[in-house]
Amino acid sequence: MVLPAQGIKKLTGQACASPSLMEQEGQAAARLAALKVCFLQKPGDKEAPLASKGEIEANFKTKGMECVWAEAPNNIPQDTIVMVTAGATVDAAVLAHVPKLQFIAVAFTGYDNVDLEACEARGITVSNVPGYSADATAELAVGLILSQLRRFPELHKTVVAGQWNCPLQEDLRTKTVGIIGTGEIGLRLAEILQAFKVKRTIGYSLAQSKEFIAAGGQYVNQLSALFLEADIICVCVPLTRYSKGLVSKSLMNLLRPESLLINVSRGGVVDEAALASFLAKGSFRAALDVFNKEPLPADDPLRSVPEGSLIMTPHVGYQSQASLAERYDVTVKNILAYLAGQPVNSVTKH
Repeated sequence: MVLPAQGIKKLTGQACASPSLMEQEGQAAARLAALKVCFLQKPGDKEAPLASKGEIEANFKTKGMECVWAEAPNNIPQDTIVMVTAGATVDAAVLAHVPKLQFIAVAFTGYDNVDLEACEARGITVSNVPGYSADATAELAVGLILSQLRRFPELHKTVVAGQWNCPLQEDLRTKTVGIIGTGEIGLRLAEILQAFKVKRTIGYSLAQSKEFIAAGGQYVNQLSALFLEADIICVCVPLTRYSKGLVSKSLMNLLRPESLLINVSRGGVVDEAALASFLAKGSFRAALDVFNKEPLPADDPLRSVPEGSLIMTPHVGYQSQASLAERYDVTVKNILAYLAGQPVNSVTKH
């Protein structure tokens, strides 16, 4: 199928010289095609929505697009050209229901829920929203660190109970912090930690950045070295086939009772079964914002870990007001850019 935007370019002889022109061209293409955009959702999805359905439908209508909503592959219109997903899985089985699909807008930075190989084999372009929550997620990581070091949950309960005692308080400036993954979130975290004058910031990443070094970071060549040297370890790496289970039982076995493991990336990066076992024995402490299964199942062993060893938050790292507004804006622009024949933020090879 030839996109309407391509026809528009031939008629006008214009290229997208600026983002505003690109968006206008994308809107024109959508109107000419009477385009339907399918929003694929997980049944009972607990992820933060892009916006309310009413707001999304009204906004997309002004751009010449009609929104349809689906919670199962059978509900996706077969003539769908553009699909939006946040956490819903898009694999070969889903793609089989949409023979005309050309573009998938992932409304997240992570796109591990999309089968990129299957999309590339079909010539489907996939775009994501890179870096929109880097600040918010890095700030949450710092909050989780401080909450564990200063025992905020325990202190709150102490005051509520009418008591006035102080558990052990630890200083962040005395700690060596290890960051796994020095992309936008890891880099922002390193920059924030500079203000706390931490003892040392070390990093492990397949792609090393000058910005991380400029923020006071030092790279180690082995992940095991990071676990041995760091007092606090922050997992900031995206979930890929290479990073799945990266934080293994053998690595966690290197930690000490005073060590602290923070995960604000994806649950699948950490061996959660091993983690729960270590935490139940008091081998080290942790703070988690992400999990293998979300919401956390009622029988998950992490629910039974003593409070002093674990703090959990329900995947809120990306959910600041500013982050969600940027996510919505970039997702819409990704769609319009593709329709204008100028894909941006593409994570597919073609």
